[in-house]
Amino acid sequence: MSRLNTARGITPPPSLAGLDRITDPELRDQLKLDQTREALSRINDGKQATVEAYGDLGGERMYVVIALRGKVDIDKTISDSGAKPEQVRKVGGSTCVASTETLPTQCYRGSNTMTVIVQAANDGVSVDDVGPVTDEAFTAMK
Repeated sequence: MSRLNTARGITPPPSLAGLDRITDPELRDQLKLDQTREALSRINDGKQATVEAYGDLGGERMYVVIALRGKVDIDKTISDSGAKPEQVRKVGGSTCVASTETLPTQCYRGSNTMTVIVQAANDGVSVDDVGPVTDEAFTAMK
């Protein structure tokens, strides 16, 4: 049953947090969304993955959403990122990491069959902004 869940497709919602999904092929190429999705699928044993962006390049807010079928060890991923304990915080159902000089603000939410990661693509976005978007994406795509 678990193998069936990891092979199931992922349908990204048309909008998240009031922002439209970027579907323009040139913008998707510029953001390397499809190339990242293909690489993620390859390194995750062919499990389904999607990489989407919501908002617009010139806008105040843009989020990059990564969704993977299967369970990811979120605590280990955060630890491996080099995040310090004081940067990590629970926001809603998500585990979030405040931005650093090298990493954007990002939040994770997972289950046994799906993991969602949302990154802010703009400076000055807090975990309080990204956490709810992560929960919304997780609920929409599971």
